[in-house]
Formats: sequence, C-alpha cells, structure tokens
Amino acid sequence: MYKSMLGQMTLLTVIFIGGMVYYLGVRPILESTPATDGDPLLLTGSEVVRTLSRFIQDSRSGGDVAPLEASPLLRQVRERNPRFRYYLRIDDREFGSGADSYYRKMQLDEITRLRRRSAYPDLCTQVGNALDGDDGQGSVSYIDCNGQLNYYEYSGLQHPLDLDASLARYYPQWVWSGSRGLVLAGAGMFLIFTLIVMINVVMIRRITAVTKSFDPKNLERKLPEKGLPSEVVPLVKAVNEMISKVDEAQKRRDFFLSTAAHEMRTPLTVLRTRLEMLGDGPVKDKLVGDVGRLTSLANQLLKLMSINSDRRLDTLVDLVAACRKVIAERELLAEVRGIALQLESAVPTQRIVGDAGLIEVAIANLVDNAISFSPDGGRVVLALDGDGRLSVRDFGPGIPEENLSTLFEPFAKFPPNRNGHGLGLAIVKAVAVLHGAGIRADNAAGGGAVFTLHFEHVD
Repeated sequence: MYKSMLGQMTLLTVIFIGGMVYYLGVRPILESTPATDGDPLLLTGSEVVRTLSRFIQDSRSGGDVAPLEASPLLRQVRERNPRFRYYLRIDDREFGSGADSYYRKMQLDEITRLRRRSAYPDLCTQVGNALDGDDGQGSVSYIDCNGQLNYYEYSGLQHPLDLDASLARYYPQWVWSGSRGLVLAGAGMFLIFTLIVMINVVMIRRITAVTKSFDPKNLERKLPEKGLPSEVVPLVKAVNEMISKVDEAQKRRDFFLSTAAHEMRTPLTVLRTRLEMLGDGPVKDKLVGDVGRLTSLANQLLKLMSINSDRRLDTLVDLVAACRKVIAERELLAEVRGIALQLESAVPTQRIVGDAGLIEVAIANLVDNAISFSPDGGRVVLALDGDGRLSVRDFGPGIPEENLSTLFEPFAKFPPNRNGHGLGLAIVKAVAVLHGAGIRADNAAGGGAVFTLHFEHVD
C-alpha cells in the first residue's frame, strides 16, 4: 500500500487527522477531566439535564421528536423517585410532568414579558440555579436570546440510577464535538485529492496501454504528450527521447549486421573457390571447413535479420505438411547415425496463418538441434496436437537448469565448445515472435529435452 500514491495519501491523511484529533479532542479532555468517579446522584442529574436539553434542541430543529414521556431514562428516574417532576418551555409551548412552580415563583415569566418590550431585543438573559430541597435535588435553566426562550426545570431527585459513574462513556461525544470540524474538513480534502489522483491515474494507465501496444521492431510511434498533468509531461518527453535513441541505435545495428553478413558472402565464395584449386591435403580440408562455417554464419545472420524485418503474414500454412517436409529432407542425415525421425500428429492437417518458409526453417532448426544431441541409434519425435502445439523431443542428455533461460539468446551455445554459432534457436525464437507463437524449452520426463512451439491463432 505504501508504494501507491493513493495508499501514501491515505496513510498520511490518517496520521494527520489522528494526530490533530488527539491534540484538539483527546488531549484537552485528558488534561481537564479528573480520574476519580463522580457522585451517582450528580451523574443522574446530569443525564436528566442532557435529556431535557437534547429535547429542546431537537424541537428547535423542526424534525420529528419523540415525546419526553417515552424517554427510558426519565421513566427509570420516575420509578425510583416518586416526587420527581420536570417542566419545559420552548417559546410559548409547554412540556412536562408537573406545574411550572419555579418558572413563576422566580418571576421568570415577568422577565420574559419585559424582554419582549425591550428596546434591545438582541440582548440575552440567562439564569441557572440548583433546586436542592427536602424533596431532593433539582435544577433550573432559563435562556432568552434573540427572541427565543428555552427553559427547563426538574426537582425531586433523591435516588440515583445505576449508571456508570466514570466519564469514559462521554469521551467519544466530547472528542467528536471538539474535533468534528477538523475530521470533516480532512475527509473532504481527502476525497478531493483522491479524485485528482484517480483522474491522473486514468491518464497514466492510458499511456501504459499505448506503451504496451508498441512494436519493438517499429519504434516510430511516440507517447502522447497532450492532455497530461504538467508534472508527468517531462517524464513522457524523456521516455519519447529514449525511444527515439533506441530506435536509431536498433536501425544502425540491423543495418550493420545485414550489410556485414551480405558483404562477407562474396569474398568467402571467392576464397572457397581458390581453396578448391589447391592440392588435396589436411590443410586444405581444414581451411575449406573454416570457410564453410563462416559462410554458414553469414547465411544465418542474414536469415535472422530478414525475420526481424516487416513481413505480411497472409498465407495459410499446414504444420503437418511442414513437419513431413523437414523430416524428408533430414532422413538421410539421420540414417547415417541410425536416428529415427517420427511424426505423431493428432490431426491430419493443422493450418495457421504465417510464412511457410520461415516456419519450415524454425522446425528444421529444432530437428537439427535434436539430432545433434541424440545418441547414435536414438530417435527424435515431432508431436502435434489439435491446438497448434508442436513439440520436438530428443532422448539425449537434457539441458542443465541454469541454461534453460538463455538458450534462445543469439550466440548462446551449450556446451560452449559445441560446433555451431548459437544462432539456430535464436532464429526459432524470432520466427515464433513474428507469428505470435510461444516458445519454450524443458527437460522431458525420462530423459532428453523437448522444445515446444505454440501457435495461438489456429484455423
């Protein structure tokens, strides 16, 4: 989560809001509230005051308010305190379970009438007093401000309820009241930042999709630079410049390799002709063999470069027929060492869209590779299923695990002193990539190695 921009923003927001809630909400409460428990009777009186005050606030809000008689707390208080009574006034509305004895006894009704005739209606009058007497504890609160009258009184509280006397259950409410604005502001900013990040993430994912669609052999396309955040544009420009440099370097490399391989063929042909004119002997045979290997290297390089060029694959190729043709061309070479070439096909024909010549070259390279690793008198099996999966298996020594990942790299040979130039399997991989096919090498159960070509788009 910490590696994602959204995750980092979430963590930092949680840490910031958590720290500020502690500093603004929790810390003041911990510093101002005592650790000892309070008087149960006072705690019960506080609950009664909170219930009456909340009823006044809810009535002012204009919503549906449950009657005070339905309050579970007030019902419990009346059951334990037969003399308990309460009275409320909200402007001209009256609520309660008893007469307004203290409202008139304290002449608060006269104060209210005087305030209505006052020349300064914006002034506020507030009266609060405890009503402790023989019948129990009580309290009165009178607030007349801006033309609104809020008044409550209660008395006759003698027996407390079985309430939690600690203040811990009030902490969430106090913390929320002290830090509510900060939490809401932080949540709002987090939503705004999340929206901004998500919009930019969508843009970045579009760039990613365009990047994945690039053809490594054709890097003339560039990433779009319009419509991106200004912070991302320098990165996209740097990537486009790198793509241009890689494309230029790749073109120079391809041109050099193809030109060098092509130019080598003529002098090698001339050199071989002149060597054939010399008298027979071991030196001549060695030189002719060296020239033959150089000619084979040049031809393989040209073949590899031709595969990397743009080709149109619009011909139907029968894999079964291609395998039979390769086997027929190599039967004499295999018979010299007593190696049997076998074709096991689950279907009579298997057609794909591709280049017949290149597919035959790939199969031939796999068969030649299998023959070279097979012991005398062994066999090489070509297997083809109905899903476009072609495998070539030998029964030789197999492939060390550390060499499996590098077999298809150009000039990679196993073992290193083996004859050849290490381009045969690289050509197979290039043909597979051109046709959108998969290629892999594995050690077969029972010994030997198996190379598999999997053509996805099968007709």
